[in-house]
Amino acid sequence: MAKVRLYWRGTKAYLDWAEGGERFRRSIGQPDAREAERIRAAKEAELTHGVRILARLPKVRDYLEWYLDWYEAEHPTTITKARSEVKRFIERFGHRPIDSIRAVEVEQYKRSRLLDDKAAKETVGKEIRRLKAAFNRGVEWKELDVNPLAFVKAPRGVRSVAVKFYDRAAMRRLYRANPARAPLWLFMAHTGLRRGEVIGLEKSSVVGGRLLVESVPDETGAGRTKSGKWREVPLNRYAKWAVRHLPDPLVSVHKDTVSDWFKRDSELAGVGGHLHRLRHTFCAHLVMAGVPLRRVQLLAGHADYATTEKYYAHLTPEGDDEAVAALKF
Repeated sequence: MAKVRLYWRGTKAYLDWAEGGERFRRSIGQPDAREAERIRAAKEAELTHGVRILARLPKVRDYLEWYLDWYEAEHPTTITKARSEVKRFIERFGHRPIDSIRAVEVEQYKRSRLLDDKAAKETVGKEIRRLKAAFNRGVEWKELDVNPLAFVKAPRGVRSVAVKFYDRAAMRRLYRANPARAPLWLFMAHTGLRRGEVIGLEKSSVVGGRLLVESVPDETGAGRTKSGKWREVPLNRYAKWAVRHLPDPLVSVHKDTVSDWFKRDSELAGVGGHLHRLRHTFCAHLVMAGVPLRRVQLLAGHADYATTEKYYAHLTPEGDDEAVAALKF
């Protein structure tokens, strides 16, 4: 018979059990002792008989607080942002069981954030996407039966800004700011890799002077590349030099840690910006060198050509200047 252990941390109750060779720990909120024991016994019976006897949907506050505990362990540098994005939803719906939240209520909440709180569409959109991801995670873990935001669309803002990238002088300042990490920043700027693509990348991925960026699924089923497709990136002499001066694998820390490293180095160099700007630098300089947008799309691994066009079309050498010069009125 499967065994489920009940334990407490303050007023919060947790269940602990083994299943399929893995260890699980789940919060069940703040029930009284009697209710906690009932939940423990139901979970134990569920594991023993292989049938879900108790479909328990916790209150919004209890679930999201547990989710944030998990998120902090996985993404320590962005937990403050995550807490901020769910704070108002907890204030509004925290006392309610998750399965009692209707989509129309979330739509009303979204409208209230936009009209009454005067929050920007970009802000509300981030909040809704964060909440959808949080509840989806619970469904994937089989802790929740429903995602109350499944059919709620996140608003998107209309703000349009020019893509920012580094010029050669800025990159040199970045390299000088921390010579120990210069090979990593140089490699990313000359290959356009996303941070998730460089984590755990082995030198064996370089074949014949070309980098194979493959989308090998991890334990969660997610692939390395955002599009889920592999691609090839030829290595220039700078990228080859960087590979020789990097360990194998190239990076073995959490992706948030790499972002933190870059933030510190970019501030020290006085160039500002976030890690993703190295990817923009790769794409922007290719376009300015005359590489066709379609080729840039393939090298960068953009799933949609429209993405490449949106951010970089204005940088093409044959673009604005010649087009405007040709006007005759």
